[in-house]
Amino acid sequence: MENKLSRRHFLRLSAGAAAGALLASRATRFANAHSLMNDTTVLRVHHRLGVEADNWNYWAKKYNDKYGPNVTVTVEGFPGTEYFQKINTLAAGGTIGDAFWISSIEGFYRLAATGVISPIDDLVASTGYDLKQHYDLCAKAMHLNGKLYGLPQLAHPGRVGLFYNKTVFDAAKVTYPDDSWTYDDLFAAAKKLTDPSKGVYGFMDPEASYFSVLVWLRAWGGDVINEDGTKCPINSPKAVAALNFLSDMYNKYKVVPPLNATPNAQYQLFAANQLAMYQAGFWGVSVRDFVPKDSWGVAPMPKGPAGVRGSMFECDPIVMSSNSKHRPETFNFMQMVASFDAEKRLKAQFGATASRPDVMADPDIISDPTMKVFAGVMAEAMPLVLPANFRETEYFKTIGEQLQAIWLGQSTVEQVIDSVQQAGQAILDKPALSS
Repeated sequence: MENKLSRRHFLRLSAGAAAGALLASRATRFANAHSLMNDTTVLRVHHRLGVEADNWNYWAKKYNDKYGPNVTVTVEGFPGTEYFQKINTLAAGGTIGDAFWISSIEGFYRLAATGVISPIDDLVASTGYDLKQHYDLCAKAMHLNGKLYGLPQLAHPGRVGLFYNKTVFDAAKVTYPDDSWTYDDLFAAAKKLTDPSKGVYGFMDPEASYFSVLVWLRAWGGDVINEDGTKCPINSPKAVAALNFLSDMYNKYKVVPPLNATPNAQYQLFAANQLAMYQAGFWGVSVRDFVPKDSWGVAPMPKGPAGVRGSMFECDPIVMSSNSKHRPETFNFMQMVASFDAEKRLKAQFGATASRPDVMADPDIISDPTMKVFAGVMAEAMPLVLPANFRETEYFKTIGEQLQAIWLGQSTVEQVIDSVQQAGQAILDKPALSS
């Protein structure tokens, strides 16, 4: 099978993104005209708008100062809600730029398998780029079928932070969480900290999603998907035990508030001293915008009965498009945004954890208590596993939504788990999106 997606398939994936294609087409014509008029090479790179794109603009300026005027970089940003459709549309129209940001959990492997992303093994070899600068799981996650398709430039281990409210803990005379806690410790503390008469809850999972539940299942020795991404083992005894433990916290002991779709509900409850703990990724540090500086802390989520902390090493790479005619020049920019300085700067701007152990061990970084906790988890994080047929978005959504009946108290784990497994397996049994 030819290693590319059909135009028809890409357009089907990116319905409603015609405006993005027009914008990209205009940007391409401008870049090409600029190149002809000035005898320069203009590299086009894509990112979603926001702090991360701003960071790339910073490094584009550094690149242009170093390599210009002969070679320059321009960053084209797209709104986050439209970003993946834009990339699909640009690829289908043959107007995709030289490099772009992509998420390991949405699109990376499909675009690599279908020839949109170019392997870069030759450039790594010719430049002597050392992949050992990155966490081993990050470097491995950038490969598909033995070929390297990107450089990591951001990574995190999932929803592994346990953020806690010191005011609520102190009032109940409960010891703060630390890295020695078990899930029994978490439950005991949550039970003691819950006060229905005051509307105070002991624990909250703000997402109640595939990704947060995965942390619990892996801690019990279960999982939501097998190692090769072809089976849904969510109804295994260990996975069911984890789900029942969490279900009891919601429904039997009621130490978790009812599911709340209100954005930032955890922070609002925290600020009102009505929530003692919540589970989140590194972005949970946003609580600092809602409460006094010294009123909160963070610990890792506990180790479970399997003796491990459930986690999943997610990684956001910069990739080179197969459309690029300027591979060495593009790779120079890729190295810049994957560098120590770039990832350290991204942490300062965005609060993000890095794909590089040297950044996570930097004194400036680990002086931040949140980063110190996440650095510890990243050193022992578990691998990223996704559907082998590239249907990750559909799989995540289906599993997460079908588990909602448990958290809402509408069904027990035993009543729904086989149907959840069957729905997940049906997705994994579908043909690959690349076919």
